[in-house]
Amino acid sequence: MKELGLSKLFVLVVVSLMLGACSNDGEDDPDEWVRVADFEGLPRSGAAGFTIGDYTYVTTGYGTNSTRFTDTWRYNPSQQTWTRMADFPGEARNNAVAFVVNGKGYVGLGTNSTVMFNDFYEYDPVGDTWAPIADFPGEARYGAVAFTLNNLGYVGTGRDIDAQDYNDFYSYQPSTGQWTKVNSTPAKRSFSFAFVLDGLAYLGGGTNNNQNVSSFYAFDGTSWTEKEPLSGRDDDYTYSLTRLSPAAFVLDGTAFISGGLTSYNGSATGSTWRYVSSGDYWEEHQLFLGSYRQQAVTFVHDGAAYIVTGRSGTVPFDDMWQFVPIAW
Repeated sequence: MKELGLSKLFVLVVVSLMLGACSNDGEDDPDEWVRVADFEGLPRSGAAGFTIGDYTYVTTGYGTNSTRFTDTWRYNPSQQTWTRMADFPGEARNNAVAFVVNGKGYVGLGTNSTVMFNDFYEYDPVGDTWAPIADFPGEARYGAVAFTLNNLGYVGTGRDIDAQDYNDFYSYQPSTGQWTKVNSTPAKRSFSFAFVLDGLAYLGGGTNNNQNVSSFYAFDGTSWTEKEPLSGRDDDYTYSLTRLSPAAFVLDGTAFISGGLTSYNGSATGSTWRYVSSGDYWEEHQLFLGSYRQQAVTFVHDGAAYIVTGRSGTVPFDDMWQFVPIAW
């Protein structure tokens, strides 16, 4: 499958170049990225985002002049409106994580630059209320990942106050309010990406000891299975999807990643890639059309993906972009 995947990547680039060179009808393909309603809170990065029903919630984050936030905003995609909701009850922070189980959101971890947090809170959208739950049992950290699988929340990886990266994972069962340690992922990392596709969680990218991590794994709730790494070479074509803090989302049964940092001290990228799970390879889509960024919030609604907030260097953003892929 590796040879098939890399060959397809190479062919895709060649065909794209040929089509671009031969086109003379004066018409361009429609953009996959379109700017939509701006986020109404202050610009920020490292916010936590989660979707419950038809609404997406954005809370916490890091703004300008070392400002951290606790404000929470709800986005209604059908009306393209933002509404201020109850503030996050913990201390202001950035690079927290979030997941959703049984119609409730869970937000925790993160940092205010001097303190690492391990507290967690449950959000009930019916009453617009927050309540504390049991603290995360691992080391306090930021730059972790979280996802929902088999009706459980999972939280793992990340970095502590001493810049040590982790590979441990824990599941959370809302019905009992308990955390349980599960098998660790083989490679330590922070600022990685995760998505859930066809009953499996996928984990990739990030950094360990300030070096890019190229390993990519699938997780069934118990064991981790190694997939093709996020970089390679086929004939004359070299590609790399290693990156930190990209946007990752699943749209119509297909996973994508977009943006992120090229390395720990590198610049932001705008490349967007689609994961072909049946062949365990990636294909490239249109470059992100906004300012390239990392640590954005992403969500999916009604056949489109959205990327909002994020940061490039010292500049935080409040713009939002919609992604609708051209048919593949």
